[in-house]
Amino acid sequence: MAVTLLDPAGRVGEPTKQLAPGIEVLNGARIAVLDNLKPHAGYIQGGIARLLAERTGAVVSLEIPKVSAALPAEPEVIEQIKASADLVITGSADCGSCTSWSCHDTVALEQLGIPTLLLATAGFTELAYQVTSLYGLRNARVLTVRGPLGGSTDAELDAMALEALENALLLATTTPV
Repeated sequence: MAVTLLDPAGRVGEPTKQLAPGIEVLNGARIAVLDNLKPHAGYIQGGIARLLAERTGAVVSLEIPKVSAALPAEPEVIEQIKASADLVITGSADCGSCTSWSCHDTVALEQLGIPTLLLATAGFTELAYQVTSLYGLRNARVLTVRGPLGGSTDAELDAMALEALENALLLATTTPV
């Protein structure tokens, strides 16, 4: 009788994946927003996308929701983004399941060659990096805002978007190492 020994540690994480190259010049680039429908996530993501477009000459080409923050983006949503975006702002990473699935979506989009900014609130930034690393993507483009998103006024969200603009520009145009 043969005995098979199994390592109880199991496999942790996925093989290493690469980031899509940053977009050196955003003028004319198409920016998409993938909204996970968390309260105010789409609002601030759209605000950041519009600020980037105003600053660089890019265009906001698509703002699209997925069905739930607790699920991955649907294949047809990913296809729409793939067809209409050079850069994506996804998220939000500001609780448990939404962070996990936003990280999943971010890695999937990066693997399609689309630089993707993952919007995270300050309290969930470290978790976002840990989860994207488990999915095989080290140094994901995590764009941190102070938060909270839910319960914030439009004026507070607009201020957070403006505060995030310089980092969004840096993340979009470079490839973190």
